[in-house]
Parts: sequence; structure tokens; C-alpha cells
Amino acid sequence: MDVFVASQRVRLTDADLLGEGGEARVFRWKDLALKLFHPVTAGTLEAKVRAQKLQKLRSFPAGLPAEVVAPLLPVTDRQGGVIGYSMKALSGAEDLGRLASRKRTLSNDEVTALFEKLQKVVSALHSRSVIIGDFNDGNVLFTNTSPFLIDADSMQFGGLPCAVGHEKFLDPRLYGVDLSVSPQCTEGSDWYAWAVMYFSSLLFVHPFGGTHAKLGTLLRRAEARHSVLKPDVTWPRLAASPKTLPDDALHWFSSVFERDERSVPPPALTSLRWSTCSCGSAHARAVCPECHALGSPLVRQVLRAKGRCVARTAFQTSGRILAAALQGGLRYVYEENGAVRREDGTHVGSSNASTRWAISGATTWSLGPTGAIDKIENGKVTERLQTQVRGTTPVFGASTSSTYRQEHEWLVEVNSGARVGQVLEGQTWLWAGERLGLGFYRAGGFTNAFLLRAGRAGLVQVVPPKWVGRVVEADAVFDAHHALLTVVIDAGGKETVQRFLYSETGALVASCSGGPRGHAAMMGGRVIVATDGGLVLLKVDSGVLVEAVQFTDSQPFVSAGDELLPQPDGSLFIVGPRDITQLTLT
Repeated sequence: MDVFVASQRVRLTDADLLGEGGEARVFRWKDLALKLFHPVTAGTLEAKVRAQKLQKLRSFPAGLPAEVVAPLLPVTDRQGGVIGYSMKALSGAEDLGRLASRKRTLSNDEVTALFEKLQKVVSALHSRSVIIGDFNDGNVLFTNTSPFLIDADSMQFGGLPCAVGHEKFLDPRLYGVDLSVSPQCTEGSDWYAWAVMYFSSLLFVHPFGGTHAKLGTLLRRAEARHSVLKPDVTWPRLAASPKTLPDDALHWFSSVFERDERSVPPPALTSLRWSTCSCGSAHARAVCPECHALGSPLVRQVLRAKGRCVARTAFQTSGRILAAALQGGLRYVYEENGAVRREDGTHVGSSNASTRWAISGATTWSLGPTGAIDKIENGKVTERLQTQVRGTTPVFGASTSSTYRQEHEWLVEVNSGARVGQVLEGQTWLWAGERLGLGFYRAGGFTNAFLLRAGRAGLVQVVPPKWVGRVVEADAVFDAHHALLTVVIDAGGKETVQRFLYSETGALVASCSGGPRGHAAMMGGRVIVATDGGLVLLKVDSGVLVEAVQFTDSQPFVSAGDELLPQPDGSLFIVGPRDITQLTLT
């Protein structure tokens, strides 16, 4: 594809692709990123929004903070029509949405420092009469503790509206408002979105997350101003306790989410000082709220039961669990007191928040954000390798039977060194099971998905999954004869869970759009999903995955962010941030 930047012809290929969403594709060219809009149909709302964006490009304000990745030059087609714009490229940056995960790469102190800087950027924009509008955790990137605002063409200024808003971050006072007609976003709506992102990054739960008996969705609770801080909302097991925040911080958050406070955040919010107790709890109080309430050390019950569910604590740490797998038994990697260890206590490394970990039986893999791989056996590094990265995520899949990395455009089986198949650099997602693996990449609006077979060369092309939008999360799980791909897609400000169940031949057995969000597991061709309301069993009905049974008794022991590891006896290991629980249905 040929485009033109300042009359200079630029040839772009899929190898230059940095990312793709529902609105545009972004390519790297030299030290710039080129955002190219998808075509739109005349007369539609999308066409109206596109016309407003092109008008903004002609009058974008100068002198904005350096953290705003502003449009530089228009990108045109052969006929001279504007199809996008150039901007500064960011290397090694991550979506702010990663901070709401327990596996994030920043400490609480670093998160606080980042949001203090982000607050200053927002205030500087407001002083220039610029409203961010579509302020969400996909439009904010960060490197270390430095934030950057992208999708600047959506901002509201000069009488031109911000025509879109993400439902998780949109001020409830704007629900049902046509944002494309005239400027509707305010400084207050920006501060609301800032509060949502900060709250989620500190406590690992959306302000209107959790579960409620009558207000069944996040949007309904936001409309009712019924936040997760209310006593009748069930707090997710995976989330950090609200008691870890000081009372004045909790009071301000509750004022924002329950009483429509829309002021600039007070200095106390961005000057929190965090401590980590010997029990493992991180808190910003004078004393640990867990130990102060329950006595130190905090001891969790080994055996618990509710209804038909019996839960046994298989492992617990005051640190954090970094990886877990069921490979001839329960295997895991955990960090405690700065040391990284395996389930038998073998020391395999030092704590580093940016390092990811994988397991192949007794072998441990340490994966760096630039693609550096260490193979660790008996506590010693025995081999050093390199793989491609997608952003800062190494392309890597490990099991006891096969382990894969990416070398340029080739997937390589690590143990044999054999090339397995060609994929797209910088855009490939990959997972490995004992018999099957699965991966995909996306280019030109088309998703190419494939299966890998342990011990065999070549990629098995599967029925392509179809979606429109940006991939927020993706995961794949396996049983002996199936692979399940789960993706969370952000399109038009709404996030949707989509699942695709494949047979080992690549045939699409069933799929669904919507349904419960959470990690899944495969058990003999059946799909079970972890949610904040408990485990949910999905069944195949005429090619569609539908909810069959919800195990409400499991609710105290599981949350949507937990990983599920099914055992042959029908029990499940529930892998949380600091414990692993074996759950049995009697």
C-alpha cells in the first residue's frame, strides 16, 4: 500500500503494522507512527465523526503538553485525499489498562506517581480549553511512570465535539446523550474518567464492578450511582481490599462515584505512600488493615465449604504467584521476599516486575520485555534465547511437550529448533498446550488464526474468527482435542467477550459473542468460566456457546481474574494472585 506524507511516497506493508482497531490501523515509518483511517460509508454516524476528525486535523491546537501524541502531518492517498495523519512513535509503551491487572509491571508507588503526572497533563489541557472526552485506559499509554495520551484527534476543542465515549469511563451524566451533535464533555467528565482509571489501578476492580443481586451490570450500577464500595455489593475475590486506602481517599472516590463530585483530585490522592506488610498486603495506611483487624500473621483456612463446594488451600504466599500449570501435577512459580522460586522451593531468579514466567515441567522460562529468554534448570540458567515481542509481550508458548518462540517471521519449536510456520512480526499472539497450541495475528481487518500440533511441523489454519475493533485481552486454553480462544474486543466504546471453540482439525465447533467475562478452562470438551459470581458452565447448542449452569456455591472461592486448571478427577485449581485453591463439587 502506497501513501503520501508531505508529498513523499511511503510504501507500507503488514510488516510495518503497529496495531489495528475498529477505527484505524497504525503503521511505523521511520521514527513516526502513521494512523490510517478505515473507509466509512457516506451518510452514517461514522462518516459524520470522520468528517469532524478531519476538521480537527486542520485546526489542531499547538503548544500542548509533550505527553499528548498530537497529529503532525496529514497522510494522503494518490488522489490527495486525507486518510490519516502522522505522529510521534512510542517504543515499549503499554496500555494503561494493564495497571488494573495483578500482573502489572509497576508498584503501587509507581502507579501513584504516574497518575500524579497524568493529573498535571489533564490540568494543562484544560487550561488550554481542550477536553480529552474519550478518556479511557486504551487511549493512555505509559513507559515507566510517564503517561502519554493518544487518539488526540478525538479530543474536544474549538467548538468541535468529542463524538465518542467508552462506556466504562463515560460520566453517567452523559449516558444517552448524542455526543456527536455538539460539545458535551466537560472538565468534570475528564476527572471522572481519571478517577475510574486510578481506582481500578489501585484496587483491581472497576468502581461499579463486583456483583449485586438487583443491579446486574456495571452500567446499571453506574446509572444508580451504586458503587462497589456499597456494603450490599459483593467485592471480587481478586480485588485488593478497599481498606488498603486511607479514609480520605475512600471518601473522595465515593463522592465521585456515588454523589457526582467532579472536582480536581485533591493532593492527598496523588501523594499516597505505600507499604507492604509481612502478610503480603500492600496498603497506604499507618498500620496494615488486614493484620490490624485479624491479628498477625494472617492465616487463611485450609479447608472451607459452601453448599456443594469444598475448597482446600493448596498453596499460599505472602508474595505473589507468577505462573502456574497442571503438568503431571501442580507446578507454579512464585515471588516472595524478592526471590522467585518454584513449587519445590528451588530459587530460579530475582523479583522483577517486568519479567514474565513460563513453565515446561521442571524447566522454568524467564521472559524479558525486549524478548530475552532464559532457560532455567535446577536453579541455573542453561540457555539464553531471543524471541519477537508484541509491544512488550514476548511471543512464547510453553508446555512439557513443545515450546515455541518467534524468530523474525517464523515460529520455531525451541527443543528441536525446527521452523513450524510463518506469522506476522510484532502482531502475533501465541499459547501452547500439551497436544495443541493456538495463535493468531491480525492485518487489514482480517484475523489469521492457526493451531499448532506438538511434535509436528506446519500450522493448521482454522476457520477465521471475525470481529471488528481493538483486542483488549486474549487467552487460549486446551483439552486433548479442542482449543478455546477468548478475546475481549473494544469497538465503539463497548467491550464484548467473544469465544471460539475449535476442534483439533481446525473446524469451528461453536462460538459466542457476549456472555460472562473471565478466564476459562476446558474439561472434556466443556467450557467452564470463572466469574465474580462463581463458576459458569457453557455448553454447545447448535454451534453457539450458551450458559448452561452457574455454580453459585463457588462464588466465595473464585473471581473473574482467576486462572482455572482442571484436574482429571473433575476438581479445579483456582489460581489467584497469592493463593492456589483446589475446588471440588460434591
